[in-house]
Amino acid sequence: MKQQGWCTCLAILFLAVAPSVVSAQSETEAIEDGKRKLDKLVTEVQEIAGGVRFDEADVESVIGLWPEFDEFSKIVDDDGDDESVDFKAILADPTYHQWAASHGLDAEDWMRKTVRIMMTLYREQMLQSVALAPQQIQEQMEMIEQQRAQVGEELYQQMKQAMESSAAMSKYMEEAVRKMPEATAAEEAVLDKHRDELMMLMMSDDDEYGYDEEYEEDEEWE
Repeated sequence: MKQQGWCTCLAILFLAVAPSVVSAQSETEAIEDGKRKLDKLVTEVQEIAGGVRFDEADVESVIGLWPEFDEFSKIVDDDGDDESVDFKAILADPTYHQWAASHGLDAEDWMRKTVRIMMTLYREQMLQSVALAPQQIQEQMEMIEQQRAQVGEELYQQMKQAMESSAAMSKYMEEAVRKMPEATAAEEAVLDKHRDELMMLMMSDDDEYGYDEEYEEDEEWE
């Protein structure tokens, strides 16, 4: 069981299909792996967070307790995959239940609402990101066309295929993420009020594991 911030999973999925010059087989494997992770995440979020609702007190509780809670958000490596989130494992973890009891929390209710809060916010952020993808991909394709003579036909075809794969994955991600729980009007009002604080939590989680730096490295092919 490996400890890691579980809110980074969608960022991981983007990195799995970031434009890169690789073999066709590796490209296909990366895309299929990304789809598998995303489908698993969406299914688990639906099961855990689909039937609950949160209010301002719930959000304030998450903001106040997140640093402690993050100590108990574990990644279960059932299939040798370090990046798979297993929310059910967190709920079944005795240490998590002890921690929840120490704060007078209903462990299952708090966990479900926490997942809903963070993932409804992530849903919004991801949909905003994929909405920008077509324009960004078009710009990249134009740049690749301009560099075709310089890089050679073989590399050009690889780069073009990578962009086409990214476009297909972006569309797949949009369709999948839309299946995640969507904030109600009342929940959206609460998120708006505390959005900056919640985003700080998620950004600090990403920085801890260095995903921003990894993404920058993946961009070097330009």
